[in-house]
Amino acid sequence: MRLAWLACCVVGVVPIAHAQELSFQDAVTRAEDGPSVIARREAARGAQLAVRPAGQLPDPQLVLGLQNVPVEGPDAYRLDRDFMTMQSIGIMQDMPSGAERRARRAIAEAEAGRTEADLDLARLEARLGAARAWIAAYYAGRRVEVLVGLAREARASAEAARGRLAAGGGSVNEAIAAEIEAARMEDRGADAAAALIAARAELRRWIGEAASDPLAAEEPQFTVDAEHLRAHLRRHPALLAFQAEALAADAELRMARAERIPDWSWTAMYQRRDDAFGDMASVEVRIGLPLFQAWRQGPLVEARRADQRRVAAERASAEREHLAALQSSLADYAATQANLVRARDTRLPLARQRADAAAGAFASGAMSTDTVIAARRDALEAELDVIALSERRAMLGAALTLQYAETAP
Repeated sequence: MRLAWLACCVVGVVPIAHAQELSFQDAVTRAEDGPSVIARREAARGAQLAVRPAGQLPDPQLVLGLQNVPVEGPDAYRLDRDFMTMQSIGIMQDMPSGAERRARRAIAEAEAGRTEADLDLARLEARLGAARAWIAAYYAGRRVEVLVGLAREARASAEAARGRLAAGGGSVNEAIAAEIEAARMEDRGADAAAALIAARAELRRWIGEAASDPLAAEEPQFTVDAEHLRAHLRRHPALLAFQAEALAADAELRMARAERIPDWSWTAMYQRRDDAFGDMASVEVRIGLPLFQAWRQGPLVEARRADQRRVAAERASAEREHLAALQSSLADYAATQANLVRARDTRLPLARQRADAAAGAFASGAMSTDTVIAARRDALEAELDVIALSERRAMLGAALTLQYAETAP
């Protein structure tokens, strides 16, 4: 029953055979059209559309007014009795300095650069997420295949042990040990099936319903060139984002400096009076007076310069962090590759030979059940170690190449 339940779990997560296979590269490519990437793409488009209006003059203002309306005497609040009372209509236009308008446009362009950097980071996050999920699902499926086969063998051995016991040719301890080993194999198979379901769910998060397609049989292969990766370290999207941050800090400094230049505005008015008197027109110009720059504009300029220094320091810190992470990952990849070669070419063949020899000795009555179980368990662990090391190598290879190699210009 336990083996049947495990088989049902596997069938539930393995799609039908005639569906199109999903390769590693297909999954990574599909992740670029996920909702998180689309959201960042639309944000980048919106920021780009906002650049052109940022440097324009503000909209003009309509000015309506009443002037010289009497508030006392018999003509109080009358608009048609006093010759000085006027009804006015006009246009007022603020005129920020050219430096301020150019700075506003620079700020908008920097914001567009930020959103583009966010888009690149979202794309990288989606590609990495899909890559990790595909790799986890692929190797979880391999574990399930191995454990289902071994669980079937262990169950057959347990039934054989019960048969020998019934025929008087075995011991109770051997039969119990075989049953325990069969149950243990089925437990591990159930855990592997659950891990496969979880990996498929994570893959669906990044690529949608395509995650239900059967995975391609080929293992993902990566070319990890340490020198190439180091040479393109600064092309990582997280580091490129600091370029946008630096441009934003520069634009904010330009804006702070532009505040020292006075803005001005003009107003043109047409004023209507009583019919007995002629109408009038007025023109007014207003100019700002930045007289207290030492207390107002000056500190803002220094604050923006501090932001420039902060961005430069953060970028240097991030570069060191990424370089350390890259070096660590390269060392981990090399060690994992060496361990995988030893596990696949030395440990696994020897463990299988030992298990086969133990099975033969047990069949001839020259070895106990416990010894056979131990040898079979060692062979299983060696095979699972190969799968685990292959998965780790693939995870490291995907992270290294997707983050650095594929961001090269």
